[in-house]
Amino acid sequence: MDKNRAILWDNDGVLVDTEKWFFEANRLELAAIGVTATWAQFEEINQKHGVSLLSLSRLEGKELRALYTRRDARYSELLRTEQLAIPGMLELLERMKEHLTNGIVTASRREHFDIIHGQSGMLEHVDFAVVREDYPRAKPYPDGYLAGIERAGLAARYCIAVEDSPRGIDAARAAGLECVLFTPAGVGADRDVGEVFAQAGSAEELEEVLRQWIRE
Repeated sequence: MDKNRAILWDNDGVLVDTEKWFFEANRLELAAIGVTATWAQFEEINQKHGVSLLSLSRLEGKELRALYTRRDARYSELLRTEQLAIPGMLELLERMKEHLTNGIVTASRREHFDIIHGQSGMLEHVDFAVVREDYPRAKPYPDGYLAGIERAGLAARYCIAVEDSPRGIDAARAAGLECVLFTPAGVGADRDVGEVFAQAGSAEELEEVLRQWIRE
């Protein structure tokens, strides 16, 4: 194995278990204005279609921007109080770094990304990170992954994306990447994402899949 290949890792739901806290931040701020939101709505609106759950508020303009600001502050607060690393992923990043380029491609904004990884130790094993401010259009558009491919300095055929959501898979596929659907502990294993290179439900399974991809 050599570094002529790259893994482009999604962050939330793949390396760290943050999605439930992002949902909770949205749910709490919507509840404060009298709007009920469910996890099923979050999966359909946010994870599948890439639209903010705050769209349920029906607010516009200054009021909507203020709601986003309150949601972001709430999310930052939740992130600072929780253990976030998905079991086995720090060690897997460390092992993969020996042989491949590791890059993170995330829809997280820099503020939240820095909080998430302030004590995770994961960035020591990552060559670069592409955060939301680094590209114009969010997933399911390919912009983030196109930026990641460019940072890796390799053709798309030598890169693979590890994703957990339909919109993430769509973004990676649109950028010309092979994809692995990673569903830690089986969460989201039934999501319809079309054809992928493989599916894995644990760090151990994911390592086997990635080593298989390397050998091909």
